[in-house]
Amino acid sequence: MFNYNHLYYFYVTAKLGGVSNAAKYLHISQPSLSSQLKVFENSIDQKLFEKKGRNLQLTPEGERAFAYTKKIFDVAAEFAESLRSPTEQHSQRIRIGVTDQVERPFIADLLSPLIHERKKDVQKTFFVSSAPSEVLLQQLRSEEIDLLLTNKPIYVEDVKELASASMPVNLIVSSENLKKLKIRISRNTAAADFINAVPLGLVIPSYKMKLRHETDLFFQEIKARKKVVLESDIMSVVGRAILDGAGFGFLPVPYVFDEVKSGAVTTLGPKAGYWKHTLYLLGRKDSNYDETIEEVKNSVKRLEKMI
Repeated sequence: MFNYNHLYYFYVTAKLGGVSNAAKYLHISQPSLSSQLKVFENSIDQKLFEKKGRNLQLTPEGERAFAYTKKIFDVAAEFAESLRSPTEQHSQRIRIGVTDQVERPFIADLLSPLIHERKKDVQKTFFVSSAPSEVLLQQLRSEEIDLLLTNKPIYVEDVKELASASMPVNLIVSSENLKKLKIRISRNTAAADFINAVPLGLVIPSYKMKLRHETDLFFQEIKARKKVVLESDIMSVVGRAILDGAGFGFLPVPYVFDEVKSGAVTTLGPKAGYWKHTLYLLGRKDSNYDETIEEVKNSVKRLEKMI
């Protein structure tokens, strides 16, 4: 029989990503926790952690063990919640990981209709977290998250694509800037003509972002160049800088849908966009997906219609 404390120590250490954070959370010393983890590894004759540089990572055996311990402590948490509030509605927690390359504030717009849609005897709670895609992929496999939203397709045997949305990318500029510059544009105005005519600079994602590579390819295609005034690997910073008038940029229309509707920003380009930027909703192949997950899938698919 497993020692409960050993199971819990391993679970917390794996979840928090290292002995230092886990020791603080558990209120025990790091040497004591390391010793207990070693005892646990010896008792099951498996190496659960390995050093990668300064980081502590789960081995394949560790990932399997974490998946099982997570199920154990998730059930324990549900049991504790049922004891505290036995008369309350049934609660459902949907955990969605969003890669750091996706404009995260718009995720609230994506989920808001599902949150407002109340169903009898079911209280839905959405938990959204953000990290690099490789981290979220590991969390999906270990069942820390239920869904993964990314702008890069992932081809692995145990993960499947549940839905995708090819969103139109248009030139986005502050409407206030256009008024000050007294420039009239329409969807038929050529992007190169606008870029050459306005004194505004370019607001653009950094080189590590997929949207940046797509933008660079488009500039090559139209044979245009422009001074970059702001570059960021945080998509919300790019969107906010354009809204505040720091310059213009190219964004998927759903990222700034509310701003377009309110007239705060103006879009330039064909309705179908200069190109498509795709988002993918991924899940585990071995999971059974309920009605709520279907609703999330449909919300992602509707992004293509937000023009």
